[in-house]
Amino acid sequence: MDSTFTTHLTSAIIAAKAAKLEERRERHRRNAKEHYWRTLQTEPRKAMLLNARRAARRFNVPINITVEDIVIPARCPAFDIPLERSNGVAGEASPSVLRLEPQLGYVKGNVIVVSAKAARDPLARTLLFKALKADPKVVA
Repeated sequence: MDSTFTTHLTSAIIAAKAAKLEERRERHRRNAKEHYWRTLQTEPRKAMLLNARRAARRFNVPINITVEDIVIPARCPAFDIPLERSNGVAGEASPSVLRLEPQLGYVKGNVIVVSAKAARDPLARTLLFKALKADPKVVA
């Protein structure tokens, strides 16, 4: 056999394996997205837990909460607006898991569900945290 032919054959095999691997990765990404959207529609607390896990990895903080620890109230404790899920991008009234003490992470007793608007607003978070420290039953 010619060494050039062997080199080309080896390159072709490597390229084919790489293409197959990339196709498998893309299929996995597509299936993961579909699974997430189905979960969001049927089990919003589970989807919120998946988002919290992703955020915990991103911010390198601990996480030990379960689906049972995520309690979605009827109204936002900070703005007193009704919480409702939206499709696609989170709206102002979408429920969001918030860490009371950010450095502690997503641990039991350190998370609360508020509206996405309250989660993004630093002043609302600060006032909510002060109210919770003064009287933890504010959220109940």
